[in-house]
Amino acid sequence: MLNKKQHKACFKRTFNELAAQLWNLRRERQMTIVELSIDSKVPVRFLETFEIKGYPLALGELASLASFYDKRIKIELVDVEEDIKSMA
Repeated sequence: MLNKKQHKACFKRTFNELAAQLWNLRRERQMTIVELSIDSKVPVRFLETFEIKGYPLALGELASLASFYDKRIKIELVDVEEDIKSMA
C-alpha cells in the first residue's frame, strides 16, 4: 500500500505524462492554447496550469480534450512498485 507521499508522487507523475501527451498533440496541430480552448471548450486557465504545472484536470475536461483529438481515455491500474523504488 502506498503512503501519502508515494501516492502524491505517482499521481503527479501520471498527470505530468498526460500533460506532455496533450502538449505534443497540440503542437502537432500547431495550435495555441487559446485556439485549443475555443475548439475544445476547456478554459484557457485550466489548459495552461495543466500543461505548464501538470495540475490535474477534471474527467469532463479530459473527455472534452480526448474527443477533440479523436482519442479515448484509458484508465489502467498498474503495479507501481518500480515507481516506488525509483522515488526512494
